[in-house]
Amino acid sequence: MRLLPFALALAPLFPPLALLAPLFLGHLRRLSPWALGLLGAYALSILLPALWAPEALALPLALGRVLYVLGLVGVGVALYHRTPTPSQELTPLGYGLLFLYGSALLASYLAFGDKVVDQRLMHPFHSPVGLGFMGAMGVLLAVYLRYPWPFRLLLGLLGGAVLLLSASRGGMLALLVGGAGGLLFRGRGLWALGLAGLVLFAASTLDTPISERFFQAHLSGREGLWLRAYEVYRAHPWTGVGPYVLGDYLKGTLFGECFLFPLLEARGLTCPSWLKPLGGLWSFAHNHLLQALGESGIFGGVGLLLLVGGFLAAGWGEGLLFSLLLAFVAMGMTDNPFSVPSPFRGEIFFLVGGMALARGVRLPATLGLAGAAALLWSLPFLYLATRPATPPPKLAYLAVPREGAGSLRIVGGEGYGVQVWWCQEGCQRLGWEWPGDRLVVFPLPQDLPPGEYRLRILLFSRHRLALKPRYVLEREVRR
Repeated sequence: MRLLPFALALAPLFPPLALLAPLFLGHLRRLSPWALGLLGAYALSILLPALWAPEALALPLALGRVLYVLGLVGVGVALYHRTPTPSQELTPLGYGLLFLYGSALLASYLAFGDKVVDQRLMHPFHSPVGLGFMGAMGVLLAVYLRYPWPFRLLLGLLGGAVLLLSASRGGMLALLVGGAGGLLFRGRGLWALGLAGLVLFAASTLDTPISERFFQAHLSGREGLWLRAYEVYRAHPWTGVGPYVLGDYLKGTLFGECFLFPLLEARGLTCPSWLKPLGGLWSFAHNHLLQALGESGIFGGVGLLLLVGGFLAAGWGEGLLFSLLLAFVAMGMTDNPFSVPSPFRGEIFFLVGGMALARGVRLPATLGLAGAAALLWSLPFLYLATRPATPPPKLAYLAVPREGAGSLRIVGGEGYGVQVWWCQEGCQRLGWEWPGDRLVVFPLPQDLPPGEYRLRILLFSRHRLALKPRYVLEREVRR
């Protein structure tokens, strides 16, 4: 217990320390019966579907996730009972984040040199999106915790700088919503919103492609992942395919069969052959509700929503805990910030959730906030579903030679975007996207083993934030 603050400070740079979390399972006995019942419902929502999931590894992987998550909650409970002011127990985390920011700045400079100003800020074991979220977290800690004022200023400004340089729109969404949540309790959320406004103002004054990302509404390919994850859920609505196994169905949809962190890929490091079969372990649906539905079916989705609602209800009234939890939930609409294990990012959500549960659980508020989380995570799909349909285009011709590049042309494709996907068990995007009113020439995969494949041509209509997909053609292709 005495070493817990030191572990919390070191974990951002040494994430494997979080694997010790199951040692804290015994601290769950300090929780109220309602809190234990909530955790039990969550555990059953993962374990029971795994018994009948189609993948053989579903049950052991589900058991591993449950033990790890409950251990992290136990760490939060242990932190809560250390002092009369529990939120101050998160103070060491700010020191760890400061070293994380410094390592990201150093690693990016060593990787890109003078060209670093034209690149998104990266880290050896964080994506730019995840790094931006960690920047937003540093801002919230600086606003709420009683650090010495020079360190508080440094942590807040560096956190904002990391968010700006990583160009993470998900991190900005988390900071805005988390800061707004603090306003409910006359907390310091206004300071967090002020710093978010400062970051956006700085982005608007910088004439770089990186800073312009904050003002772009495209989904960066998420629509393909959402569509594929929904297809998996539709095929296995009651059981899903199992925790961590969903990635095998998603890999290849956005980044290929196997990918490493962007900084490593930028330095020419790619997945070795022995790692490629495991590439799906870090492929996610980029929406927490779809992730839960694809992994554990309808029971997994309901269990996750109840747990999130319970965390939020228990954190209600405590500015820092509620703001941090709300930031995670907000980013869960377009990313998976609390999927675990992670580079000590998702772990913080369950740790903070454990601190919140130690305050007590209110069932009506839990149900209400679970419903609010479901609505928030469903907003992209509700928006897509309510957009008026545009006149359907027609496929004029399609050519898929054995070698070289394929081509197609759409009649009436004005206003549409075209994506071409090569599918077998998973799907791989060929190229990126093309305007529907032009000739589409797409590259074909190379070095594929002989077999039967499916070619999908996906048209999507542009409308504000929406990309409303339509299947136009699916053809069997033999290689």
